[in-house]
Amino acid sequence: MLDRWLTEHDPDEISDVLHVRHLTPTPEVDPQAAQDWLGHELLRNYVSSGELDMLEKVFRDLALPELADRLIKYKFPSDPKVRSGDFGEALSGALFRRVRRWCVPVLKLRFKHRPNQPVQGADFLAFRLRQVPPVVASPEVKTRLDKRLDVGREAAKSLQSVLDDLPSSIMFVAAQLSKQGVVALGSRILELLVSEFRVERHIVLVHDERHWDRRVVERLEPELTEQTEVTVIRLPELRALIGEAYASAAGAPARIAARRSTGPGGTTAASGRHGQEPEPEPVDA
Repeated sequence: MLDRWLTEHDPDEISDVLHVRHLTPTPEVDPQAAQDWLGHELLRNYVSSGELDMLEKVFRDLALPELADRLIKYKFPSDPKVRSGDFGEALSGALFRRVRRWCVPVLKLRFKHRPNQPVQGADFLAFRLRQVPPVVASPEVKTRLDKRLDVGREAAKSLQSVLDDLPSSIMFVAAQLSKQGVVALGSRILELLVSEFRVERHIVLVHDERHWDRRVVERLEPELTEQTEVTVIRLPELRALIGEAYASAAGAPARIAARRSTGPGGTTAASGRHGQEPEPEPVDA
């Protein structure tokens, strides 16, 4: 769905150190289908399939709307600023994982202790482990609903701070994979700390289309000393889209149950265990 919903335009090479890629929604995709996909993607960023199974068992005697209410209260942030930031991270992670085919093995939003409390460290880590040497990216994501001409420069400073402490983020990913029983992948990632690897610098700006201004990247360019790729996802009516996406995420359990009840063996032909697009195995091209 994501590769059909967002269209990538010709890259814009601002300078030797700054390359910009723009993505915008395509009108050919049904808005309701895109909203449903966003809801499912948000849900899986906060709640693993195993946790959702547990929630369903615990609340099996309750109506699904009450389950949705509990998800909103205990899992999804109510603070608009945190919501917009989480939305941008979830969308950017899906872009790297599903479209650009990086290995993104850990979804950080699942490790929140409180809904409105951001998780410290890298927004997410992405790997290309089969390349020689392996490649690690720690994209810095900024979501903006209005015009902020310095958002690119802010992202560059945040990115450098994360890269300065990259070993800590690598250890976090490896530890979470070990807890999940994905020992081989966790060990391979942990080995990066004692071997050679290459770092790619990425910034993702999720921005309201109406307020986007090219001066954002023009102001960013003088701050860069190393090659950096900036992805700008320009979405119309972003504030409303984020609200609708969270409402869709809260209603996703009901859609999941409906799809399971109609499909053979508890699934539909086009959906996985929880009514979403089947999640591909971690890929690194």
